[in-house]
Amino acid sequence: MIAQKHGSELELAGREGGRRPTGVPANSNAVKPDPEVIPKRKRRRLTRSYKEKVLRTVEDIKSDGSRSVGAYLREEGLYYSAVSKWAQELKTGSLRERKTGPKQSNREALVLENKKLRRNLEQTEKRLRKTELIVDLQKKLSTLLGIELTENCDKEEEL
Repeated sequence: MIAQKHGSELELAGREGGRRPTGVPANSNAVKPDPEVIPKRKRRRLTRSYKEKVLRTVEDIKSDGSRSVGAYLREEGLYYSAVSKWAQELKTGSLRERKTGPKQSNREALVLENKKLRRNLEQTEKRLRKTELIVDLQKKLSTLLGIELTENCDKEEEL
């Protein structure tokens, strides 16, 4: 019994209460994972010609009945809803390649608004300069003619 107890203590020497101790690897012979990072796949861009080819193929499959449209779309990695949307766009003449990234229309709208606001600011500053010149001219004219400006005139100018 003592030998068995002593033997089991030897077996548990590298463990703390049945767990492995901190800093001791679980299995030194284990295969280490590959540290190489696998790059993510790029999102595919579907060109107009590819979309037209898919639409022609789907129409051919529907007319022949030789195989399932769903099987073809699974092979291509497409959804039927996308293909039906392409068909509607083709009928209306708006089938095109989708652009990724921020929409240009928002940027163009901001640029146009910026131009409009700058033009408005320039016009307002020009009117302000004219108004200041008129007020200065009125002050000089009143001093030349000897007319004193009263508080009523100042209040009327403020309004």
